[in-house]
Order: sequence, then C-alpha cells, then structure tokens
Amino acid sequence: MRKGDAISGIAITLLGFGVTVYTLVENTMRFNAQTSDGVPGAGFFPVLLGSVLGILGIVLIIRSIREKNEKARSAAASEETKKNIKMLVLTITAIVIFFILWQLTKLFILWALALVIFLNFIFERTWKFNIIYSVVFVAFIYLAFVVGFSIQFNI
Repeated sequence: MRKGDAISGIAITLLGFGVTVYTLVENTMRFNAQTSDGVPGAGFFPVLLGSVLGILGIVLIIRSIREKNEKARSAAASEETKKNIKMLVLTITAIVIFFILWQLTKLFILWALALVIFLNFIFERTWKFNIIYSVVFVAFIYLAFVVGFSIQFNI
C-alpha cells in the first residue's frame, strides 16, 4: 500500500465533500436557479466539482488499499523525488512572485507570459514548445476572460 496515495485520497475526499456540504448548507449558494430562466444557481459548479473531487478521492483511497506490493525504492526513485520536490517549490515560488509582480505593476499579460515561460523552463520543455505554448496559453487566457467574460485584469 502506498501511504502517500491513501493520505492524499483522504485529504482530497475531505476537501471535495467539505465543499459540497458547505455549498448545500450555505443560503446564498443555491444549486437551482432562483429565477425563472432555468440557469444553474451559484452553487451548481461547487456542488458538482466538490462531488467529483470527493469521489475521485475515494477511488484513490481504494486503489492505495488494494495495492499490497510496495515498490522497492531505488537510488533513481529518490533522485526523481528530489527533482520533483525542487520543481514543486520553484513552481509555487514562481506563482507567488507572479501574483506579487502583477499586483505591484498591474501588467497581467507581461507577468503571465513570464510565468508560463519560466514554468516551461523548469519542466525542461524545448524552446520551440516553450515559446509557442506560452504565447498561445496567455492569449487564450486573455481572450477567454477579458474578451469573452469581460473580466478585467487591470492591464
């Protein structure tokens, strides 16, 4: 049994079902629309996504319990774990720096592009992939949210 999967599964299950229960209990978060137009209410997506997250957490717990043969750790596995931890720390740091720079300068597109390029560099993508993916991703975010949904990022 992989203990990490069981612990992660428990955390994911609690988070998912916690969001679902909170949304259903909260008076301002309605699953059904309060108007006659038939659109889902503010609680529709939190309930839906929280339930899916909770179910996937249960699946992860069951999978970890069924696995009885723990894989032997090798030197390569521990090196891979160190590399993954380093990438996780760099990713979290980069995202925090992105939010700080965005709030200080109000230049969303510039810092979003820099963040995506840096993350692709961390994950060792080729420069061709890095540039194409970064430009397409940031353009999609801009078009979807600013143009499509009229959400302003203080650009």
